[in-house]
Amino acid sequence: MTRLFARTQLGSALVITSLLSGCVNFIPTYSRPALPVEDQWPQIHASQNSLADPATIASVSDWREFVTDEKLAELIELALANNRDLREALYNVVRAEAQLGLQRSTRYPDILIQGGSQNQRISENSNNGNSAISRQQSLNVGFNNYEIDFWGRIYSLEQQALENYLATVEGRRNVQISLIANVIQAYLTLESDLRLLALAQETFDSQQASLRLTNISFENGVSSGLDLAQAQTTVATAKVDVARFTSQVNVDINALKTLVGSPFSDALLPSGDAPIAFPALAADLPSAVLINRPDVLQAEYQLAAANANIGAARAAYFPTIALTTTGGLASTDFDDLFSGSSRAWSFIPTISLPIFDGGERGRSLDIAVTDQKLALNNYERTIQTAFQEVADALINQATFDDQIAGQKMLVDAYQESFRLSELRFREGVDDYFNVLDSQRSYYTAQQTLISTELNAQLNIVTLYKALGAGWVETDVPVPLTSDMYSGIEGLEDKTEE
Repeated sequence: MTRLFARTQLGSALVITSLLSGCVNFIPTYSRPALPVEDQWPQIHASQNSLADPATIASVSDWREFVTDEKLAELIELALANNRDLREALYNVVRAEAQLGLQRSTRYPDILIQGGSQNQRISENSNNGNSAISRQQSLNVGFNNYEIDFWGRIYSLEQQALENYLATVEGRRNVQISLIANVIQAYLTLESDLRLLALAQETFDSQQASLRLTNISFENGVSSGLDLAQAQTTVATAKVDVARFTSQVNVDINALKTLVGSPFSDALLPSGDAPIAFPALAADLPSAVLINRPDVLQAEYQLAAANANIGAARAAYFPTIALTTTGGLASTDFDDLFSGSSRAWSFIPTISLPIFDGGERGRSLDIAVTDQKLALNNYERTIQTAFQEVADALINQATFDDQIAGQKMLVDAYQESFRLSELRFREGVDDYFNVLDSQRSYYTAQQTLISTELNAQLNIVTLYKALGAGWVETDVPVPLTSDMYSGIEGLEDKTEE
Protein backbone atom coordinates (compact mmCIF):
# COMPACT_ATOMS: atom_id res chain seq x y z
CA MET A 1 0.00 0.00 0.00
CA THR A 2 2.87 2.36 0.84
CA ARG A 3 4.62 1.72 -2.44
CA LEU A 4 1.38 2.21 -4.34
CA PHE A 5 0.90 5.59 -2.67
CA ALA A 6 4.41 6.73 -3.63
CA ARG A 7 3.93 5.64 -7.25
CA THR A 8 0.58 7.40 -7.35
CA GLN A 9 2.09 10.66 -6.15
CA LEU A 10 4.91 10.50 -8.69
CA GLY A 11 2.55 9.46 -11.47
CA SER A 12 0.28 12.40 -10.74
CA ALA A 13 3.22 14.78 -10.99
CA LEU A 14 4.23 13.29 -14.33
CA VAL A 15 0.68 13.64 -15.68
CA ILE A 16 0.59 17.29 -14.64
CA THR A 17 3.91 18.05 -16.31
CA SER A 18 2.83 16.26 -19.48
CA LEU A 19 -0.34 18.32 -19.65
CA LEU A 20 1.49 21.58 -19.07
CA SER A 21 4.44 20.92 -21.41
CA GLY A 22 4.27 22.25 -24.93
CA CYS A 23 1.01 24.15 -24.50
CA VAL A 24 2.34 27.13 -26.44
CA ASN A 25 5.17 27.78 -28.86
CA PHE A 26 6.33 31.02 -30.44
CA ILE A 27 7.98 29.67 -33.59
CA PRO A 28 7.09 31.90 -36.58
CA THR A 29 4.95 30.15 -39.17
CA TYR A 30 7.32 28.75 -41.79
CA SER A 31 6.63 28.61 -45.50
CA ARG A 32 9.07 27.88 -48.29
CA PRO A 33 10.36 31.16 -49.76
CA ALA A 34 9.56 31.96 -53.38
CA LEU A 35 12.32 31.09 -55.81
CA PRO A 36 14.41 34.20 -56.53
CA VAL A 37 14.95 33.06 -60.14
CA GLU A 38 12.96 32.77 -63.35
CA ASP A 39 10.58 29.86 -63.87
CA GLN A 40 12.43 28.69 -66.99
CA TRP A 41 16.04 28.67 -68.07
CA PRO A 42 17.28 31.27 -70.57
CA GLN A 43 16.43 30.55 -74.19
CA ILE A 44 19.12 28.59 -76.01
CA HIS A 45 19.82 29.54 -79.61
CA ALA A 46 21.85 27.00 -81.54
CA SER A 47 21.84 25.66 -85.05
CA GLN A 48 21.69 22.14 -83.67
CA ASN A 49 20.28 21.39 -80.23
CA SER A 50 21.77 18.23 -78.81
CA LEU A 51 19.45 18.00 -75.83
CA ALA A 52 16.92 15.20 -75.64
CA ASP A 53 13.30 14.84 -74.63
CA PRO A 54 12.38 15.88 -71.03
CA ALA A 55 11.45 12.28 -70.26
CA THR A 56 15.13 11.36 -70.44
CA ILE A 57 16.10 12.95 -67.16
CA ALA A 58 12.95 11.83 -65.38
CA SER A 59 13.91 8.21 -66.05
CA VAL A 60 17.30 8.58 -64.32
CA SER A 61 16.76 7.73 -60.66
CA ASP A 62 20.20 6.34 -59.89
CA TRP A 63 23.74 7.28 -60.88
CA ARG A 64 24.16 3.74 -62.20
CA GLU A 65 21.76 4.62 -65.00
CA PHE A 66 23.99 7.53 -65.91
CA VAL A 67 27.30 5.64 -65.75
CA THR A 68 27.20 2.68 -68.10
CA ASP A 69 30.97 2.08 -68.26
CA GLU A 70 31.67 -0.92 -66.03
CA LYS A 71 35.17 0.12 -64.98
CA LEU A 72 34.07 3.62 -64.06
CA ALA A 73 31.07 2.28 -62.15
CA GLU A 74 33.33 -0.01 -60.13
CA LEU A 75 35.62 2.90 -59.26
CA ILE A 76 32.63 4.92 -58.08
CA GLU A 77 31.50 2.03 -55.86
CA LEU A 78 34.98 1.89 -54.34
CA ALA A 79 34.94 5.64 -53.75
CA LEU A 80 31.55 5.47 -52.02
CA ALA A 81 32.97 2.89 -49.66
CA ASN A 82 36.39 4.42 -49.00
CA ASN A 83 36.47 8.17 -49.70
CA ARG A 84 37.42 10.06 -46.53
CA ASP A 85 35.39 13.19 -47.28
CA LEU A 86 32.22 11.11 -47.62
CA ARG A 87 33.09 9.19 -44.48
CA GLU A 88 33.51 12.46 -42.57
CA ALA A 89 30.14 13.67 -43.86
CA LEU A 90 28.56 10.44 -42.62
CA TYR A 91 30.13 10.90 -39.19
CA ASN A 92 28.68 14.40 -39.11
CA VAL A 93 25.24 12.88 -39.67
CA VAL A 94 25.78 10.44 -36.82
CA ARG A 95 26.84 13.30 -34.57
CA ALA A 96 23.84 15.42 -35.56
CA GLU A 97 21.57 12.46 -34.82
CA ALA A 98 23.07 12.16 -31.35
CA GLN A 99 22.60 15.89 -30.78
CA LEU A 100 18.97 15.57 -31.83
CA GLY A 101 18.45 12.73 -29.36
CA LEU A 102 20.21 14.70 -26.65
CA GLN A 103 17.97 17.71 -27.19
CA ARG A 104 14.85 15.56 -27.32
CA SER A 105 15.75 13.97 -23.97
CA THR A 106 15.22 17.34 -22.26
CA ARG A 107 11.52 16.94 -22.97
CA TYR A 108 11.35 14.40 -20.13
CA PRO A 109 12.44 14.64 -16.48
CA ASP A 110 15.46 12.73 -15.22
CA ILE A 111 13.87 10.27 -12.77
CA LEU A 112 16.26 9.17 -10.03
CA ILE A 113 16.13 6.72 -7.18
CA GLN A 114 18.07 7.83 -4.15
CA GLY A 115 18.75 5.95 -0.96
CA GLY A 116 20.69 7.26 1.99
CA SER A 117 21.53 6.95 5.61
CA GLN A 118 22.38 10.00 7.73
CA ASN A 119 23.94 9.37 11.15
CA GLN A 120 24.93 12.20 13.47
CA ARG A 121 26.11 12.63 17.06
CA ILE A 122 25.20 15.91 18.69
CA SER A 123 27.76 17.03 21.26
CA GLU A 124 26.92 17.81 24.88
CA ASN A 125 28.08 21.41 24.51
CA SER A 126 25.52 22.10 21.81
CA ASN A 127 22.65 20.19 23.39
CA ASN A 128 22.33 21.53 26.96
CA GLY A 129 24.90 19.11 28.32
CA ASN A 130 23.28 16.03 26.81
CA SER A 131 24.78 14.24 23.86
CA ALA A 132 22.49 12.66 21.31
CA ILE A 133 22.72 10.46 18.27
CA SER A 134 20.29 10.96 15.38
CA ARG A 135 19.74 8.66 12.47
CA GLN A 136 17.72 9.13 9.33
CA GLN A 137 17.17 6.43 6.69
CA SER A 138 15.50 7.30 3.38
CA LEU A 139 14.58 5.83 0.01
CA ASN A 140 13.07 8.19 -2.56
CA VAL A 141 12.20 8.33 -6.23
CA GLY A 142 11.59 11.59 -8.08
CA PHE A 143 13.05 14.32 -10.23
CA ASN A 144 14.72 17.62 -9.55
CA ASN A 145 14.24 21.06 -11.12
CA TYR A 146 12.46 19.79 -14.22
CA GLU A 147 11.48 22.67 -16.52
CA ILE A 148 7.88 22.51 -17.67
CA ASP A 149 7.85 23.62 -21.30
CA PHE A 150 4.74 25.76 -20.96
CA TRP A 151 5.97 28.37 -23.47
CA GLY A 152 7.54 25.97 -25.97
CA ARG A 153 11.18 26.90 -25.42
CA ILE A 154 12.36 23.28 -25.24
CA TYR A 155 10.08 22.34 -28.13
CA SER A 156 11.60 25.14 -30.24
CA LEU A 157 15.13 23.95 -29.48
CA GLU A 158 14.10 20.41 -30.37
CA GLN A 159 12.72 21.57 -33.71
CA GLN A 160 15.95 23.48 -34.33
CA ALA A 161 17.96 20.31 -33.64
CA LEU A 162 15.70 18.35 -35.99
CA GLU A 163 16.16 20.84 -38.83
CA ASN A 164 19.92 20.90 -38.25
CA TYR A 165 19.99 17.12 -38.39
CA LEU A 166 18.09 17.08 -41.69
CA ALA A 167 20.44 19.76 -43.03
CA THR A 168 23.38 17.53 -42.13
CA VAL A 169 21.77 14.60 -43.96
CA GLU A 170 21.44 16.75 -47.09
CA GLY A 171 25.02 17.89 -46.63
CA ARG A 172 26.13 14.27 -46.72
CA ARG A 173 24.08 13.71 -49.88
CA ASN A 174 25.66 16.76 -51.46
CA VAL A 175 29.14 15.46 -50.63
CA GLN A 176 28.22 12.15 -52.25
CA ILE A 177 26.96 13.82 -55.43
CA SER A 178 30.15 15.87 -55.62
CA LEU A 179 32.25 12.76 -55.04
CA ILE A 180 30.57 10.82 -57.84
CA ALA A 181 30.93 13.79 -60.19
CA ASN A 182 34.59 14.25 -59.22
CA VAL A 183 35.39 10.57 -59.82
CA ILE A 184 33.75 10.73 -63.24
CA GLN A 185 35.55 13.95 -64.12
CA ALA A 186 38.91 12.56 -62.96
CA TYR A 187 38.34 9.39 -64.99
CA LEU A 188 37.38 11.38 -68.10
CA THR A 189 40.37 13.69 -67.69
CA LEU A 190 42.68 10.70 -67.40
CA GLU A 191 41.11 9.14 -70.49
CA SER A 192 41.54 12.39 -72.44
CA ASP A 193 45.18 12.75 -71.39
CA LEU A 194 45.81 9.14 -72.41
CA ARG A 195 44.44 9.99 -75.86
CA LEU A 196 46.63 13.10 -76.00
CA LEU A 197 49.63 11.02 -74.97
CA ALA A 198 48.88 8.45 -77.67
CA LEU A 199 48.53 11.26 -80.24
CA ALA A 200 51.84 12.80 -79.15
CA GLN A 201 53.57 9.43 -79.33
CA GLU A 202 52.09 8.75 -82.77
CA THR A 203 53.18 12.20 -83.97
CA PHE A 204 56.66 11.68 -82.51
CA ASP A 205 57.07 8.34 -84.27
CA SER A 206 55.77 9.79 -87.54
CA GLN A 207 58.02 12.83 -87.37
CA GLN A 208 61.03 10.72 -86.53
CA ALA A 209 60.44 8.75 -89.71
CA SER A 210 60.02 12.00 -91.63
CA LEU A 211 63.22 13.35 -90.08
CA ARG A 212 65.16 10.31 -91.27
CA LEU A 213 63.91 10.85 -94.85
CA THR A 214 64.74 14.55 -94.67
CA ASN A 215 68.21 13.75 -93.37
CA ILE A 216 68.78 11.37 -96.31
CA SER A 217 67.56 14.05 -98.70
CA PHE A 218 69.90 16.56 -97.07
CA GLU A 219 72.88 14.20 -97.42
CA ASN A 220 71.99 13.71 -101.08
CA GLY A 221 71.77 17.46 -101.60
CA VAL A 222 68.02 17.43 -102.25
CA SER A 223 66.97 19.19 -99.02
CA SER A 224 68.55 22.22 -97.43
CA GLY A 225 69.91 22.61 -93.94
CA LEU A 226 66.86 24.74 -93.12
CA ASP A 227 64.57 21.87 -94.08
CA LEU A 228 66.53 19.52 -91.82
CA ALA A 229 66.41 21.98 -88.90
CA GLN A 230 62.66 22.48 -89.31
CA ALA A 231 62.10 18.72 -89.34
CA GLN A 232 64.11 18.44 -86.15
CA THR A 233 61.88 21.04 -84.45
CA THR A 234 58.76 18.97 -85.11
CA VAL A 235 60.41 15.89 -83.59
CA ALA A 236 61.56 17.89 -80.57
CA THR A 237 58.06 19.37 -80.08
CA ALA A 238 56.44 15.94 -80.19
CA LYS A 239 59.04 14.58 -77.77
CA VAL A 240 58.30 17.35 -75.29
CA ASP A 241 54.58 16.61 -75.57
CA VAL A 242 55.16 12.90 -74.96
CA ALA A 243 57.05 13.70 -71.77
CA ARG A 244 54.49 16.29 -70.68
CA PHE A 245 51.46 14.08 -71.20
CA THR A 246 53.22 11.11 -69.61
CA SER A 247 53.69 13.21 -66.49
CA GLN A 248 50.09 14.46 -66.63
CA VAL A 249 48.71 10.92 -66.95
CA ASN A 250 50.57 9.89 -63.79
CA VAL A 251 49.22 12.97 -61.97
CA ASP A 252 45.70 12.09 -63.13
CA ILE A 253 46.08 8.54 -61.80
CA ASN A 254 47.21 9.85 -58.41
CA ALA A 255 44.22 12.19 -58.28
CA LEU A 256 41.86 9.33 -59.09
CA LYS A 257 43.41 7.13 -56.42
CA THR A 258 42.96 9.87 -53.82
CA LEU A 259 39.29 10.26 -54.72
CA VAL A 260 38.67 6.51 -54.61
CA GLY A 261 40.42 6.31 -51.25
CA SER A 262 41.81 2.80 -51.66
CA PRO A 263 44.19 0.94 -54.00
CA PHE A 264 42.65 -0.51 -57.15
CA SER A 265 43.80 -2.59 -60.08
CA ASP A 266 45.29 -0.94 -63.15
CA ALA A 267 42.70 -2.92 -65.10
CA LEU A 268 40.13 -0.33 -63.96
CA LEU A 269 42.00 2.52 -65.64
CA PRO A 270 40.56 3.82 -68.92
CA SER A 271 41.98 2.51 -72.15
CA GLY A 272 42.04 5.89 -73.88
CA ASP A 273 40.53 4.48 -77.07
CA ALA A 274 37.40 6.63 -77.32
CA PRO A 275 35.33 9.00 -75.15
CA ILE A 276 32.57 7.56 -72.94
CA ALA A 277 28.97 8.31 -73.97
CA PHE A 278 26.40 9.58 -71.45
CA PRO A 279 22.60 9.93 -71.64
CA ALA A 280 21.23 13.19 -73.05
CA LEU A 281 19.45 15.73 -70.85
CA ALA A 282 16.28 17.74 -71.13
CA ALA A 283 16.41 21.48 -71.78
CA ASP A 284 12.84 22.51 -70.89
CA LEU A 285 12.67 21.44 -67.24
CA PRO A 286 11.29 24.13 -64.89
CA SER A 287 13.69 25.81 -62.50
CA ALA A 288 11.60 24.44 -59.61
CA VAL A 289 13.59 21.18 -59.91
CA LEU A 290 16.38 23.00 -58.10
CA ILE A 291 14.57 22.70 -54.76
CA ASN A 292 15.45 18.99 -54.80
CA ARG A 293 19.18 19.65 -54.93
CA PRO A 294 20.80 18.51 -51.67
CA ASP A 295 22.65 21.80 -51.16
CA VAL A 296 19.39 23.73 -51.65
CA LEU A 297 17.54 21.42 -49.25
CA GLN A 298 20.40 21.80 -46.78
CA ALA A 299 20.10 25.60 -46.96
CA GLU A 300 16.33 25.36 -46.48
CA TYR A 301 16.63 23.13 -43.42
CA GLN A 302 19.15 25.58 -41.99
CA LEU A 303 16.61 28.34 -42.61
CA ALA A 304 13.92 26.34 -40.80
CA ALA A 305 16.34 25.73 -37.90
CA ALA A 306 17.00 29.46 -37.58
CA ASN A 307 13.24 30.03 -37.71
CA ALA A 308 12.70 27.59 -34.83
CA ASN A 309 15.40 29.30 -32.76
CA ILE A 310 13.34 32.51 -32.84
CA GLY A 311 10.63 30.60 -30.93
CA ALA A 312 13.13 29.72 -28.19
CA ALA A 313 14.33 33.33 -27.97
CA ARG A 314 10.76 34.60 -27.68
CA ALA A 315 9.87 32.05 -25.00
CA ALA A 316 12.73 33.36 -22.84
CA TYR A 317 10.62 36.46 -22.11
CA PHE A 318 8.13 34.38 -20.12
CA PRO A 319 8.50 32.85 -16.65
CA THR A 320 10.43 29.63 -16.24
CA ILE A 321 8.32 27.05 -14.46
CA ALA A 322 10.20 24.18 -12.83
CA LEU A 323 9.18 21.27 -10.67
CA THR A 324 10.96 19.18 -8.07
CA THR A 325 9.10 16.23 -6.62
CA THR A 326 9.97 13.08 -4.71
CA GLY A 327 8.05 10.27 -3.13
CA GLY A 328 9.37 7.52 -0.93
CA LEU A 329 10.14 6.38 2.57
CA ALA A 330 11.91 7.97 5.54
CA SER A 331 12.52 6.66 9.04
CA THR A 332 14.90 7.08 11.96
CA ASP A 333 15.11 3.31 12.28
CA PHE A 334 16.07 1.11 9.36
CA ASP A 335 13.78 -1.64 10.65
CA ASP A 336 10.78 0.69 10.33
CA LEU A 337 11.76 2.10 6.90
CA PHE A 338 9.30 -0.04 4.99
CA SER A 339 6.39 0.34 7.37
CA GLY A 340 3.27 2.23 6.39
CA SER A 341 4.06 5.15 8.66
CA SER A 342 7.39 5.84 6.87
CA ARG A 343 5.94 7.17 3.65
CA ALA A 344 6.98 10.70 2.69
CA TRP A 345 6.74 12.99 -0.33
CA SER A 346 7.56 16.48 -1.46
CA PHE A 347 6.14 18.60 -4.28
CA ILE A 348 8.02 21.85 -4.98
CA PRO A 349 6.95 23.93 -7.98
CA THR A 350 8.97 27.10 -8.68
CA ILE A 351 8.53 30.01 -11.03
CA SER A 352 11.17 32.57 -11.93
CA LEU A 353 11.29 35.62 -14.18
CA PRO A 354 14.30 37.93 -14.35
CA ILE A 355 13.33 41.51 -13.58
CA PHE A 356 16.51 42.95 -15.02
CA ASP A 357 18.98 41.18 -17.32
CA GLY A 358 20.76 44.10 -18.95
CA GLY A 359 18.98 43.51 -22.27
CA GLU A 360 20.27 39.95 -22.61
CA ARG A 361 16.97 38.47 -23.80
CA GLY A 362 16.40 41.32 -26.22
CA ARG A 363 19.82 40.91 -27.77
CA SER A 364 19.34 37.14 -27.95
CA LEU A 365 16.11 37.68 -29.89
CA ASP A 366 17.84 40.16 -32.19
CA ILE A 367 20.56 37.60 -32.87
CA ALA A 368 17.98 34.87 -33.59
CA VAL A 369 16.05 37.12 -36.00
CA THR A 370 19.26 38.18 -37.74
CA ASP A 371 20.39 34.55 -38.03
CA GLN A 372 17.07 33.78 -39.69
CA LYS A 373 17.58 36.58 -42.21
CA LEU A 374 21.12 35.39 -42.91
CA ALA A 375 19.83 31.85 -43.45
CA LEU A 376 17.17 33.18 -45.84
CA ASN A 377 19.80 35.12 -47.75
CA ASN A 378 21.99 32.00 -47.93
CA TYR A 379 19.04 29.94 -49.20
CA GLU A 380 18.26 32.45 -51.96
CA ARG A 381 21.93 32.73 -52.92
CA THR A 382 22.19 28.94 -53.12
CA ILE A 383 19.15 28.86 -55.44
CA GLN A 384 20.59 31.60 -57.66
CA THR A 385 23.97 29.87 -57.88
CA ALA A 386 22.27 26.60 -58.76
CA PHE A 387 20.20 28.32 -61.43
CA GLN A 388 23.33 29.83 -62.99
CA GLU A 389 25.14 26.48 -62.95
CA VAL A 390 22.28 24.76 -64.77
CA ALA A 391 21.73 27.63 -67.20
CA ASP A 392 25.43 27.78 -68.12
CA ALA A 393 25.63 24.01 -68.56
CA LEU A 394 22.50 23.97 -70.74
CA ILE A 395 23.85 26.77 -72.92
CA ASN A 396 27.16 24.98 -73.36
CA GLN A 397 25.51 21.63 -73.99
CA ALA A 398 23.37 23.04 -76.78
CA THR A 399 26.42 23.92 -78.89
CA PHE A 400 28.86 21.10 -78.19
CA ASP A 401 27.61 18.92 -81.04
CA ASP A 402 28.26 21.76 -83.46
CA GLN A 403 31.68 22.41 -81.92
CA ILE A 404 32.71 18.75 -82.20
CA ALA A 405 31.33 18.38 -85.72
CA GLY A 406 33.10 21.56 -86.82
CA GLN A 407 36.37 20.51 -85.18
CA LYS A 408 36.23 17.11 -86.90
CA MET A 409 35.82 18.87 -90.23
CA LEU A 410 38.82 21.03 -89.36
CA VAL A 411 40.90 17.95 -88.48
CA ASP A 412 40.00 16.33 -91.80
CA ALA A 413 40.89 19.51 -93.69
CA TYR A 414 44.26 19.90 -91.97
CA GLN A 415 44.99 16.23 -92.50
CA GLU A 416 44.44 16.62 -96.24
CA SER A 417 46.47 19.83 -96.26
CA PHE A 418 49.33 18.07 -94.48
CA ARG A 419 49.22 15.15 -96.92
CA LEU A 420 49.28 17.43 -99.97
CA SER A 421 52.01 19.74 -98.64
CA GLU A 422 54.18 16.75 -97.78
CA LEU A 423 53.61 15.32 -101.27
CA ARG A 424 54.50 18.66 -102.88
CA PHE A 425 57.67 18.82 -100.78
CA ARG A 426 58.71 15.32 -101.88
CA GLU A 427 58.11 16.37 -105.48
CA GLY A 428 60.23 19.49 -104.94
CA VAL A 429 57.36 21.92 -105.56
CA ASP A 430 57.29 23.49 -102.05
CA ASP A 431 59.82 23.95 -99.30
CA TYR A 432 59.59 22.22 -95.94
CA PHE A 433 58.11 25.27 -94.22
CA ASN A 434 54.65 24.52 -95.72
CA VAL A 435 54.93 20.91 -94.54
CA LEU A 436 55.88 22.07 -91.07
CA ASP A 437 53.03 24.58 -90.92
CA SER A 438 50.45 22.02 -92.11
CA GLN A 439 51.73 19.41 -89.71
CA ARG A 440 51.52 21.78 -86.73
CA SER A 441 47.99 22.82 -87.69
CA TYR A 442 46.91 19.19 -88.06
CA TYR A 443 48.47 18.20 -84.74
CA THR A 444 46.90 21.17 -82.93
CA ALA A 445 43.48 20.46 -84.47
CA GLN A 446 43.64 16.87 -83.24
CA GLN A 447 44.50 18.04 -79.74
CA THR A 448 41.68 20.57 -79.80
CA LEU A 449 39.20 17.87 -80.88
CA ILE A 450 40.18 15.67 -77.94
CA SER A 451 39.88 18.64 -75.56
CA THR A 452 36.50 19.63 -76.99
CA GLU A 453 35.16 16.10 -76.59
CA LEU A 454 36.39 16.12 -73.00
CA ASN A 455 34.72 19.46 -72.32
CA ALA A 456 31.45 18.11 -73.73
CA GLN A 457 31.67 15.11 -71.39
CA LEU A 458 32.57 17.23 -68.37
CA ASN A 459 29.72 19.61 -69.14
CA ILE A 460 27.08 16.90 -69.16
CA VAL A 461 28.45 15.61 -65.84
CA THR A 462 28.26 19.16 -64.50
CA LEU A 463 24.67 19.41 -65.72
CA TYR A 464 23.64 16.22 -63.95
CA LYS A 465 25.30 17.45 -60.78
CA ALA A 466 23.78 20.94 -61.11
CA LEU A 467 20.29 19.53 -61.53
CA GLY A 468 20.78 17.32 -58.50
CA ALA A 469 19.03 14.51 -60.37
CA GLY A 470 19.62 10.81 -60.18
CA TRP A 471 22.34 10.65 -57.53
CA VAL A 472 20.19 10.87 -54.42
CA GLU A 473 19.68 7.11 -54.22
CA THR A 474 22.75 5.60 -52.55
CA ASP A 475 24.01 2.55 -50.75
CA VAL A 476 25.25 4.62 -47.82
CA PRO A 477 22.63 4.37 -45.02
CA VAL A 478 21.34 7.40 -43.16
CA PRO A 479 21.88 6.71 -39.44
CA LEU A 480 18.37 7.86 -38.41
CA THR A 481 16.77 4.43 -38.04
CA SER A 482 15.86 4.32 -34.36
CA ASP A 483 12.20 4.25 -33.25
CA MET A 484 13.04 6.81 -30.56
CA TYR A 485 12.54 9.59 -33.14
CA SER A 486 9.14 8.43 -34.35
CA GLY A 487 7.38 10.93 -32.12
CA ILE A 488 9.17 14.05 -33.38
CA GLU A 489 6.70 16.27 -35.16
CA GLY A 490 7.35 16.53 -38.88
CA LEU A 491 10.27 14.09 -38.96
CA GLU A 492 8.48 11.35 -40.87
CA ASP A 493 7.36 13.72 -43.63
CA LYS A 494 10.71 15.45 -43.99
CA THR A 495 12.80 12.30 -44.19
CA GLU A 496 10.56 11.03 -46.99
CA GLU A 497 11.05 14.14 -49.17
